[in-house]
Amino acid sequence: MLKTFKVAAMVGLMAMALSQAQAADKVNIAYIGGTADVGFYIADAKGYLKQEGVEATFIVFDSSARMVAPLATGDIDVGSGAINAATYNAFQRGITMRAVADKARNKGAYSYQALVVRKDLWDSGAVRSIKDLKGRKFVTTANGGNESAVVEEALRAVGLTSADLDMSLLSMPQQVAAYASGALDASILPEPFLSAAIKQGTVVSLTPMSKLRDDDVSGVIVYGDAFIKNRPEVARKVMRAYIRGLRDYVDALKDSRLAGPGAEDVVDIIARYSTVKDKDVLRSIIPHYVDPDGAVGVDSLRKDWIYFRDAKLIQGDVTVDQVIDGSFVAAALKDLGPYRPKR
Repeated sequence: MLKTFKVAAMVGLMAMALSQAQAADKVNIAYIGGTADVGFYIADAKGYLKQEGVEATFIVFDSSARMVAPLATGDIDVGSGAINAATYNAFQRGITMRAVADKARNKGAYSYQALVVRKDLWDSGAVRSIKDLKGRKFVTTANGGNESAVVEEALRAVGLTSADLDMSLLSMPQQVAAYASGALDASILPEPFLSAAIKQGTVVSLTPMSKLRDDDVSGVIVYGDAFIKNRPEVARKVMRAYIRGLRDYVDALKDSRLAGPGAEDVVDIIARYSTVKDKDVLRSIIPHYVDPDGAVGVDSLRKDWIYFRDAKLIQGDVTVDQVIDGSFVAAALKDLGPYRPKR
């Protein structure tokens, strides 16, 4: 009888485990693969998503712009990207999605992006300030993005505009090569490209991004409308796991580096999940900041929107508030409480 009971109990436990596995909520998460996707890396690596009953599939994209269509169709539930002019234009056409949480910021000492200038121009004294960029070759990675908005603000502050520069588009790897060949004068570089170019002796950091606009939002987490409307409870589960991951990351920040509590675990996880595999690089670069409570940086997004509007990069009357949904962060904080740093 006892043996029969044990077998029955074992079968019951196996059936329960199988049922739980089958009941897992499947979620497709699109990401770029950089260090700024760390909130999801940690949430997956430490089992926070699994604890919420979420089975996540991570899909790598080469740009956030390519996430728009699959987010609109529901093929992707969550996107790790940015709010740019294309986002507002897509929204105007009925392709709707919402910024639901913070992803990356340049804040104070945690400015992982910087305005850089070619080193020989600095050494010769030809470029020592933003005003000296007049007529120089300057590139951004895309039109209608955050970096373009911040650069325009910085230029206007010294009586210039982007029209006073020789502007063009170039990817990050291409920028590093262009500095080495002398074909580029200045740009905004993020880590790890920033540290690599400085180490190679081809650029000098003219000013950190946070000096141009402090608390600048360079990335957000986006939910597709189908995910929000059809599976709101699953969307809340994902947010709880994500914010737990963010908090582990913020705990690991210290003295402008990944050097706080749990930093080695975070470095290991980033190296495992991201395109940056060198742990020494991860320990040495300036990490980004992110709100540990996940709140979207509305003020920064509004400054970008004003630039997009004035530059006639967006059509229609879609506002920042229309593309933000703070309800998922609010629900997560109700369950998790406010962030409390580790001692």
